[in-house]
Amino acid sequence: MKLVFLSHDGNLGGGAQQCLIDLLKGLRQTFPDIQLYVIFPYEGSLVNSCSMYIDGYKIIHMSWWLLPNDVQVDLKKKFEFLNDTRKSVGEIMRYLAYIKPDYGITNTIVIPSLAMACKVLGIKHNWFIHEIPTMTWGNNRFIFQDRNIYRWINLLSHTVLVTSRYSESYYKHVISRKKIKVVVQAVELASTSKINSLFHSRYTLLLIGSFDSNKGQMELLQAVNRIVSGGKDIFCYLIGADLGYMAECKDYVMLHKLEENVLILPFTPDICQYYYLSDVLVNCSTLETFGRTTVEAQKCGIPVILSDVGANTERVLDQVNGLLYEKGNILDLVNKIELLRDKQTRKSFIDKLSLLGLNKYSSKEFAFRFMDIL
Repeated sequence: MKLVFLSHDGNLGGGAQQCLIDLLKGLRQTFPDIQLYVIFPYEGSLVNSCSMYIDGYKIIHMSWWLLPNDVQVDLKKKFEFLNDTRKSVGEIMRYLAYIKPDYGITNTIVIPSLAMACKVLGIKHNWFIHEIPTMTWGNNRFIFQDRNIYRWINLLSHTVLVTSRYSESYYKHVISRKKIKVVVQAVELASTSKINSLFHSRYTLLLIGSFDSNKGQMELLQAVNRIVSGGKDIFCYLIGADLGYMAECKDYVMLHKLEENVLILPFTPDICQYYYLSDVLVNCSTLETFGRTTVEAQKCGIPVILSDVGANTERVLDQVNGLLYEKGNILDLVNKIELLRDKQTRKSFIDKLSLLGLNKYSSKEFAFRFMDIL
């Protein structure tokens, strides 16, 4: 069997990219006879990370049908997208004719080129959707009306994979329900030596996520400011790729003189070390369709505080193996942070992580689930 995947990105930096690596790794280890190919839009760190698991790849420029809100969507922009897509579909068709895959899989919702090429050539196509774009990325919109985008996804897909029951509850209203399948993805951390907790003596929080208003960094900064203003010490790492929101967060830190309490860092592939340098992971997202960093933290043995939205409620049992706070309620977030300041309280949550069955997040288990759906 031959599988060809399409990645929307050539670089690391998001959960969808890491999910692709974990899936390719699991498929290679579990089904060594399957041939794996990937189409990337450009060379980058993701290409390098995937290369050890695949039989080949192709670089093809492809346009997104999702654009920033500040970009005017007019007829010219639509024609440019259609022309670019026509070219990329042609290139992909030639590549598919060469490798002769049995299935095509598009990873994330933002590029339709592989789906269109598979439709023309009669190849079964599966769409792996990690996001709800207009909700996950509030600063972006589709180049065409949402209902038309979903109509095309429905038409161009044999199966639509989503990462949570929450995502399923959304997409079943816009895509044929019988096509939608929920798959629990893998969450594997790059191997790195565990850093001794003695390296940090201050109560330390960690938020990992691209710097986008929907990831809620500002909400955590406001909570930290209240805690510091109340005379208590705390330290916080904010780590992620900058999607245009990092500067605003840095300005807030400077304005409120939090330089000794907050360290803002760009995305790093060696994220594991920061889990071991932290006491609590905080997720303040407006929406989560899976919650990869939550599982990463649980695998590293640190408790989590999550906003009570989206799939976050599927990742933890509130007050059992993690805490939920009311999204937008800074005081509630502060109270939950202070509750976990106590080491024994943190330990009580850590001791209950076994209730989650974290083995289900291995790349091999992911590969089996994926092939069962395929």
